[in-house]
Amino acid sequence: MAEHLFYGGELRDALEGHARGMDKEIVEAPEDHLLHVDEDEWVAALLARHQIEPLRLDRDQWWMDAPEEVKVDVRYDSGRDIRDPSRPALVNGIRVVVHVPYSGETDLFKFTPSTRTYNPPTAKVGREDVQIVVEYPADAARDVKAAAEYELGRIENYVGWVRGDVETFNRTLEQRARGAIQTRRQRVRDAYEQLEATGIPMRRPEESPKTYIADVLVRRPSPTIPPASAPTSIALEPVLSDAVFEHILMVIRGAAEAMERSPKTYAGMGEEDRRQVLVAALNTHYRGQTTAEAFNVNGKTDILIRHPEGRNLFIAECKFWEGVKAFVETIDQLFGYTGWRDTKLAVIMFVRENDLTALVEKAREALEGHAQFVSWTEAADETELRAAMSWPGDERRRADLNVFFVHTPK
Repeated sequence: MAEHLFYGGELRDALEGHARGMDKEIVEAPEDHLLHVDEDEWVAALLARHQIEPLRLDRDQWWMDAPEEVKVDVRYDSGRDIRDPSRPALVNGIRVVVHVPYSGETDLFKFTPSTRTYNPPTAKVGREDVQIVVEYPADAARDVKAAAEYELGRIENYVGWVRGDVETFNRTLEQRARGAIQTRRQRVRDAYEQLEATGIPMRRPEESPKTYIADVLVRRPSPTIPPASAPTSIALEPVLSDAVFEHILMVIRGAAEAMERSPKTYAGMGEEDRRQVLVAALNTHYRGQTTAEAFNVNGKTDILIRHPEGRNLFIAECKFWEGVKAFVETIDQLFGYTGWRDTKLAVIMFVRENDLTALVEKAREALEGHAQFVSWTEAADETELRAAMSWPGDERRRADLNVFFVHTPK
């Protein structure tokens, strides 16, 4: 079960190969993006994607399996009369596996750090824990805790050495990214200047505002939208799981934060253009899981995701804030064109006014007074509202509504 850890190759080579992936992304970025993107925002996004999370062991949360009866090889046991050590000498024994949770990049267990010993530790690495295997003959009990602590101590030493190498790598990544961006920008600009000197007219890309929006948001693993249920005697309605709903809200939240960081970029955009930014961000995660573009548009301002059978699984409405009355009308509109089976809903309010805190409070009072309001649930951010709503004409039917307030002042 156990194997040597930190033994599959040099960590410095693996880190360099990882950094070259970032270099490749910069080299292959579209020229218009290269010349007009805000450098700080691009670098921040590159670091979020390419920095490596160091390993951390959680010794305080360790646990062990129940003992397992196995055969143990005792050929090298000096206290036994083993006359032919070239062959296994198996006796009845006990195996105990001690699990130590960890966080960080699993592949780091494979590579040898710059500081090392000649005898690397042994264990098995799972998706969430390191598994230390302790075996001993049934007639020679062993101190399992002491054996596990010894091996864990050796692993912790290596984890510390690896962490040092990774943290050094992460610190140098920003300078490397900026250097690659600036070098390529200068190379491209020099080429343009040389060609312009020929006197031949050139059509150059138009200048655009500096931005870094939905197409370069950090990708996170997304839950899978469930397929249609297998045929049964009762036709089951497809529903959107809570995990997928929460992930959808997270993607919208990330795109909204990108808008707020570059308000000038979006100042001239109407509802439809802003909605398309959100749709593009969502489809980077869910493209192809239900249709070619999982998220699409129905009518003027709403965003929806449909099951292949045609049922809506999620629906959202995008609007500019135009006062409490218009906000309540937006809620009514959302319930007006969704169906009884649509229970995962969102409203995205684009706010151009400055006093966002007072505006959110007004919206909270209005939503609490709405005829469909049932109760508040915990929102993920202070600029969001989350509520359980009842269905018009059916007080026992519940819908989950999340309201975003995206602040992009004029």
